[in-house]
Amino acid sequence: MSLPANGTDIFYGTIDGDQVPRLDWKNGRAVGKGPNGGQGEYVNQVAWSQYNSTFYKWDGNDWVTVSNVANLTEATKLYRDRDLYQENNTALKEEIKEKESIKFTPYEAAINPVGFTSVGYPKNVSTADNSDFVLFDFFDYQPPFKDNQTFSGELSNDLKASFANGWFDQTKDVRYFTNETLPQYNRTAMSAELYKRDTTGKFPQIMLYMPDDISDTLKAEWEGKAFGATSAGILSAAGAEGGIEKLKGAANVTGKSISKAPVELAASLVTNLAKGITGDTINTGDIFGGIDGVIRNPNVEVLFQKMSLRTFDLTFKLIPYNMEEKDSIKKIIQTFQRSMLPQYTIGDTEVGGKKGSENRAVEASFIKVPKVCKVTYMRGASEHPDLPTYKMCAVTDVAVNYTPDGNYAVYHDGSPVAYELKVNFMETKLLFSEEIPGWKDGKSYGMMAG
Repeated sequence: MSLPANGTDIFYGTIDGDQVPRLDWKNGRAVGKGPNGGQGEYVNQVAWSQYNSTFYKWDGNDWVTVSNVANLTEATKLYRDRDLYQENNTALKEEIKEKESIKFTPYEAAINPVGFTSVGYPKNVSTADNSDFVLFDFFDYQPPFKDNQTFSGELSNDLKASFANGWFDQTKDVRYFTNETLPQYNRTAMSAELYKRDTTGKFPQIMLYMPDDISDTLKAEWEGKAFGATSAGILSAAGAEGGIEKLKGAANVTGKSISKAPVELAASLVTNLAKGITGDTINTGDIFGGIDGVIRNPNVEVLFQKMSLRTFDLTFKLIPYNMEEKDSIKKIIQTFQRSMLPQYTIGDTEVGGKKGSENRAVEASFIKVPKVCKVTYMRGASEHPDLPTYKMCAVTDVAVNYTPDGNYAVYHDGSPVAYELKVNFMETKLLFSEEIPGWKDGKSYGMMAG
């Protein structure tokens, strides 16, 4: 029965004369089809199934039947208000996109008052506005994949791994991209939400004078690769194609490059024969050089391999002039040593949902990852504008020289008259081009954290 009075025709699947999207019928239920993976394009979208001449609406998870309301079918009402629902859907998508952009507040170093949670050398190290010094803050390591789904981007429908419950509803089986954006990658090395100050006094903030060996080195690994004539020809042919067709192109190489393949094959057979009979190890280059007086054209090309994590070291000479400074120096050295070593007890750290303090088996089976350190060059109360900026760092080496002047000398209580402290650091995240400030119209600009 058609209902022309309210514009809905259940026999032809039209509303106000417009044909609405069609649904398939599988396993006793209506399922979607089309480029959206079978899901509705927006909540309250109307569709129609020819199988049972019934209108459906998309509720965000599934296609459900609509009902009649006050002589005006729900389908008609939803269809006539479709512009509003589409707008709401667009706003929702923008909200989700905003959340998934992984905006965060970067951790900013600040000076703790000298005392229980802070120690400095020299005792009166200046923190005035025009004074430069180094600040060290210690934090618990943040696992890069812990609770990562909260900050992940959802895969498109056509890339989801499987259907939930064997039905059309895919939203219940969601897979995620990890580190889809640079802020997401940097979150566990920069976010103020994750790094909280130590209040126990076990890992106090350290303030030290500006050392004499400040430098910044970035290391990129490039490697020269030699391509034989045949390999170079195959790659060249593959590069002329696009996408998956690159592989097909490589299998259909013709021309001068491939004509050399039989020569290479013959040389390889000789090398294998020589090794099998005499045990001599020769390569194909030896054969060409020994018989024809030629060697392969190396066709060397330089290719980028990877970036190395940034490392640096800082060295300080510490000379105590009184008992208070002696105690401060010992505390500084011990803090760096503790920070680079793992903790035998994990305490309230959870492993598989079980705290070490609440489960003896967990406590006995695991040790805690060492602390990480935020190294900040300071000018007064703010980060130094012209010196390197580091992400969270691992302390990789702590070396203490108790005779830095080349001879053994101690005070009356046996404490050394001088110490040399050298600490090596490694950033826990790679540095990318977007994070280096650039210049435009005579002014510096850089990438925001979020």
